Amino acid sequence: MKIKYPLGIQTFSKIINRELLYIDKTAIIYDLIDQGSAYFLSRPRRFGKSLLVSTLESLFSGHKALFEGLYIADTDYDFAEYPVISLEFSRVDVRQGDDLAQYIINTTNRYARNWEISLEIEAYEQRFEELLIKLYEKTGQEIVLLVDEYDKPILDNLFNDKIDGIKQVMNRFYATLKSMDRYLRFTFITGVSKFAKISVFSGMNHLSDISMNADYATLCGITQEELESHFGLAVDELAKKEQLDRLQILAKIKHWYNGYRFHHSAISVYNPFSLLSLLQRKEFNNYWFTTATPTFLLDLLQNKQYELKNLSDVNVGIAAFDASNPHDMDIQSLFVQTGYLTIKSYTAPRYQLGFPNYEVKKSFFDSVAARYAQISPGAGQNYTYELTEAIQTDNLDTFFKILKIFFANIPYDITLQHEKYYQSLFYALFKLIGLTIEAEVRTNEGRIDCVVQNDNTIYIIEFKLNGTKEQALQQINDKNYALKYQGSDKKIVLLGVEFDKDSRNIGEYIVIDCL
Repeated sequence: MKIKYPLGIQTFSKIINRELLYIDKTAIIYDLIDQGSAYFLSRPRRFGKSLLVSTLESLFSGHKALFEGLYIADTDYDFAEYPVISLEFSRVDVRQGDDLAQYIINTTNRYARNWEISLEIEAYEQRFEELLIKLYEKTGQEIVLLVDEYDKPILDNLFNDKIDGIKQVMNRFYATLKSMDRYLRFTFITGVSKFAKISVFSGMNHLSDISMNADYATLCGITQEELESHFGLAVDELAKKEQLDRLQILAKIKHWYNGYRFHHSAISVYNPFSLLSLLQRKEFNNYWFTTATPTFLLDLLQNKQYELKNLSDVNVGIAAFDASNPHDMDIQSLFVQTGYLTIKSYTAPRYQLGFPNYEVKKSFFDSVAARYAQISPGAGQNYTYELTEAIQTDNLDTFFKILKIFFANIPYDITLQHEKYYQSLFYALFKLIGLTIEAEVRTNEGRIDCVVQNDNTIYIIEFKLNGTKEQALQQINDKNYALKYQGSDKKIVLLGVEFDKDSRNIGEYIVIDCL
């Protein structure tokens, strides 16, 4: 029977009632409820957090019929009905603290009307507190509180001068919830990132953070076993279309979309949105990234002049997975929490991080190149294809001609003195081309600006910001940069490149084959 995919649907009851595909996660959910009552879970966007919250809402609302045939229906779970309050911060556009306070008031009023409760207090946090108390008194039941995407108001306003007002509203709201613990049966809060100095963590210290807990590492996402057991027919159809056998198509799917690991001992998982999109459309593409473009990450990279080479072969301690301060955010930590870096391996006490898969890596560098060069992503991709063909055929004239297009659009107020900006764009472009690129390569006599390799050639490149192409080439020779690569069977080419201060672009270059 043809699979009906739940793309774009995050409501558990709709998925079940419409007989759409649901990967049964209720064994883990049962354990979650059995082992505790207050949790926080951080996962990247489009990773199934909202569906998980909706599943919890149906479960605590006592809708037992929806769970027939699922693991939890055969357990001792009693499906008791509790009052459920759900806050979905992904639904509101917050630009200042008053917007967030008004959303809390509107949500409070809606639940008060539904339960025919009269509220008297005006202040948003006290009004919500009043709702909880009166709802508890009216029903005689503890309340289930579900908060989805708690951090969206912050991530949307990282560089907005109103962010302190937004933080203040959040602080007061979550501080109120801490005192309401005796009225709450179950609390579950999700987000993309973990922020310190916000009361959801510092105030509500009874929350159990399961973001890096091995027992819940596959609570969101799809495992390899789940892929092969639930999507056999779809995989076979995709294999036929791609003219690959089953093992080959599974390997290609894994290369593109698997790789997220939320504990060093846990198995990796697929981003569900990307995987379902692939199997429904039968076309390999960048699905997740187009729905979760990391505008705030790109802003952060530019504002901090972050060197992109630091995202390769990252080694961090456990602190990289902890909460961060919105005013002084650790970029590597944020990249982990938002899903652009993940655990690749672990050698105590260090974690080795990397891009989870091809989709994320290529999409990220596509976005960086387009942003830094101030061109459209579509145009950037076309130019990238031309760059790839030029460098693979050692056509340097064409390569530099296209490369100049990227640099030509950089805004005038970003001058050549901001060298890291140019280096980041150059690095992103070579990553997109799919070549091996090393930046600032150490030798016993100095550091090479850039080493790039294709199938046949090693290019040793030196840039001169305030100098000539001859001076750049002379530095390569004087410091014997090529010596490190003499044992390779590839052709070695030396490139001295100058930046033209007047045009603020790549100027002349000189090419010498290393003999």
